[in-house]
Amino acid sequence: MLVNFIRSSNKRQELLRVKQVSQFAKLIEEGEIETGSGLNQESSIARAGDTRWGSHFRTLTSLMTLYGSIIEVLEEVGKDTSFEKYGETMLLLDVLQSFDFIFMLYMMVEILGFTNDLSVVLQKRDQDLLNALSLVKATKQELQEMRNDGWEELISKVMEICNKHDIDVPDLDAAYVQGKKPRRHAITSSVSNLHHYKHDCLCSVLDLQLHELNARFDEENTELLQCVSCLSPSSSFESFDVKKLLRMVELYPNDFVDVPEVAVRHQLQNYVRNVRCDLKFANLNGLSDLCAKLVETKKCNTFDIVYKLLKLALVLPVTTASVERVFSAMKFVKSQLCNKMGDQWLNDRLVTFIERDVLGTINNDVILAHFQGIDTRRFSL
Repeated sequence: MLVNFIRSSNKRQELLRVKQVSQFAKLIEEGEIETGSGLNQESSIARAGDTRWGSHFRTLTSLMTLYGSIIEVLEEVGKDTSFEKYGETMLLLDVLQSFDFIFMLYMMVEILGFTNDLSVVLQKRDQDLLNALSLVKATKQELQEMRNDGWEELISKVMEICNKHDIDVPDLDAAYVQGKKPRRHAITSSVSNLHHYKHDCLCSVLDLQLHELNARFDEENTELLQCVSCLSPSSSFESFDVKKLLRMVELYPNDFVDVPEVAVRHQLQNYVRNVRCDLKFANLNGLSDLCAKLVETKKCNTFDIVYKLLKLALVLPVTTASVERVFSAMKFVKSQLCNKMGDQWLNDRLVTFIERDVLGTINNDVILAHFQGIDTRRFSL
């Protein structure tokens, strides 16, 4: 709502820039911020994306930076009572100047800050899976440490900001009152403000984050990802490990029926010796390049077990963010005006929209020739 309010008007955006410049000048004069090349650049509130958590982190951090300027913009716009969005302006001003908003803002910035590096790594097309797994472990530890010992630091930071902007800070020992309810309703409440903000808000969100990380990266999934990382061609197949790849074969019993372990082990050993000596397999970027090179050199027929392991690794959704990109692109192509997600119509158009880099390599003459050969035409295209 705030992003739409600011970005929908060039006048309000320009007013925000003016307030931001004056705020920087005031802070520099008071000695609260440093000056230098590249410092104190103008910024704006970015719109958060649907699937990328990093965009939410950037939106909240920019809101923290521009908080004082945004309040000044809302106050100045709210002076005109005849303004068509006067009610929306007063609502935003009331919400932004509440203790609940400041608390939630700083709490979510801290939590998303812990998970941001992991989110960025998991969004990459070609990932270092071992690095991703180490980030999962580190993220869990940071979230657990914040749950155990992060309350005092968080609440002190929130109170400092509230005092700086003259925002009322509730008594943490008093009974919690939800929203704008009269204080008399707090008499029947047995929950204090301390319990609400610390346990119902902070601990609940951290527990949810930890539960999701543990569910998505359990022991079996973690072991599988460690096995997949052994197929990486980087640094001359440095991470190749026969024992872990044998374990990966065991995790897919239906795909390797009647394939003896000794045959798998010998093929893996022959494969790694062969590709390390072949200059064609040097400087490969990821599993997809390795798979393509095996097909190009016809070694996919020689090392059929390794090729099947590569295909299994490539279809894992966690290895790339292609699944998220498909759903992000689907709302543009398969809209309510066109058709529903489950329909087959426009599937071909969706593929060309998602795989634009591949489509760009195909010559138009090839497409016309293929279309011409599908059926008998009255004239040549």
